[in-house]
Amino acid sequence: MFRYALVLIVLIMTGLICIPGCKKSSPESGPDDETIKTAAEYAAEAETQIDADNMADELDRIENELTQEETELP
Repeated sequence: MFRYALVLIVLIMTGLICIPGCKKSSPESGPDDETIKTAAEYAAEAETQIDADNMADELDRIENELTQEETELP
């Protein structure tokens, strides 16, 4: 009988300890609401911003951004 009561107490205490850990995360703690573009949106944006005159400049800018990201990685 004592063993049954002890097991019951341990189960109740475990349940009480685990309940606060099961809260849903609040919207404040989640990631920022940044919009994520699709491939189609990037393609449409590129068609409007890149033309034959600035194509080389844009390519250099993109290469520089990629180089900077590579150097920032551990």
